Amino acid sequence: MRDAAQGPLMGKRIVVTRQVERAQSLSDRLEAQGAQPILCPTIKVVPPASYGEMDQAISRIEGYRWVVFPSANSVRSVFRRMLEIGMSTDRLAGISLAAVGPATKRSLELEGVTVAYIPDEYLAECLAETLTPVADERILVMKGDIGEPTLRETLTTRGAEVDEVVTYRTVTQPPPENAVVELKRGVDVLTFTSPSTVRGFLELGPDWRDVTVGVMIATIGPLTSSAVKEMGLEVNVEAEEHTMEGLVSGIIGEFTSKAGR
Repeated sequence: MRDAAQGPLMGKRIVVTRQVERAQSLSDRLEAQGAQPILCPTIKVVPPASYGEMDQAISRIEGYRWVVFPSANSVRSVFRRMLEIGMSTDRLAGISLAAVGPATKRSLELEGVTVAYIPDEYLAECLAETLTPVADERILVMKGDIGEPTLRETLTTRGAEVDEVVTYRTVTQPPPENAVVELKRGVDVLTFTSPSTVRGFLELGPDWRDVTVGVMIATIGPLTSSAVKEMGLEVNVEAEEHTMEGLVSGIIGEFTSKAGR
């Protein structure tokens, strides 16, 4: 096992803006490479405004050819609700489940179900373009409230009958006071793992831009990069593989490249 004190990110202060419940996986990977993760949650996940739509979809779930989970949050929300209303996961036995990325796939497997499809490139657009069969099939997309419409639009264009259900909401929140103190002490990298974490960063208030001066900005993928650019900032690192591992690898690569200049 690598000695973290000698890792390629030794001593780097790297900000993790994910929600508290999801921050550990990225923080652990950063620590393993010698970095000092600074937890600065800018979002939190809350239940949908009403469970009516989700309950209705779950009650008729056997009627779908595919059920698509874009995120681990959607998995947790759906399976928690199934437990609350007393529905067995056995109801999913005859349905094909699809996950956008490996973290979502792992979340489904932890619930004891099998994932039938995951795209080679971990983007909703890629899943929608490569999932099969979809023509004349009924597909249920278990999304968050601010999820991109790409899945539904592309699947519909390919001839599927698509129902979207909001399974959770993402809301921004001001970072905790101790995180703000750490930010003002100076950091080396800001990481963003979704467009919502970028928007939540603005909750820092009018001084948010000062925190970014001279700081490397690393994102998990193109949608998140677009949100950063809309703030008028430059993206220094975009993960080639849109996972936590890919994000850490990208950061390591950027520091290694800078060291060699």
